[in-house]
Amino acid sequence: MSKRDAIEQLLGKRRSLEIQETVNTGIQKPVNKKKATFDFDDQFHTELKIFAAKQNKKMVDVVVEAVKEYMRRHKNNPPVE
Repeated sequence: MSKRDAIEQLLGKRRSLEIQETVNTGIQKPVNKKKATFDFDDQFHTELKIFAAKQNKKMVDVVVEAVKEYMRRHKNNPPVE
């Protein structure tokens, strides 16, 4: 094997390790979250997915922002019976 091939092989391994470290770091972040499941009709799900993609956000982030905004707006309103 030539020196160039050896260097390229080492660089390739380093790049792979850097990518792996990035992936592992993202996975290993401690997260305190609870899972919630919602049933959306197909059309709304599609609209939400497209909207999130256009905003360059995850669908869950769009939903969380919307719920937080809703709660903020209605926190002082008496409950409806």
